[in-house]
Amino acid sequence: MKITESLLESLCELARLHLEGEERSALLADLERIVTFVEKIRELDLTGVEPLRFPGRPSGYVRPDEPDPSPPSPLLLQNAPRSDGLYIRVPKFGVKEG
Repeated sequence: MKITESLLESLCELARLHLEGEERSALLADLERIVTFVEKIRELDLTGVEPLRFPGRPSGYVRPDEPDPSPPSPLLLQNAPRSDGLYIRVPKFGVKEG
């Protein structure tokens, strides 16, 4: 596949890019190198190679849900900026002050 000026113009329009001169030439050269690289990859014989579902270890791993005891209330309250008895005080939200 050859990256033509017409194709580059279409891509720039889709990406809302306005490039001129050196930037345009650099992008054209980069895209041509990328396309050449992808074409080389397509030449590989991948017979018997399973598709890769996750690069490395899946990040969506969910640990088993096991209950843990909560820290004692006084310990939690000492880390709060403001508290009132056994409650943490937070600023009002959704209401204009004034």
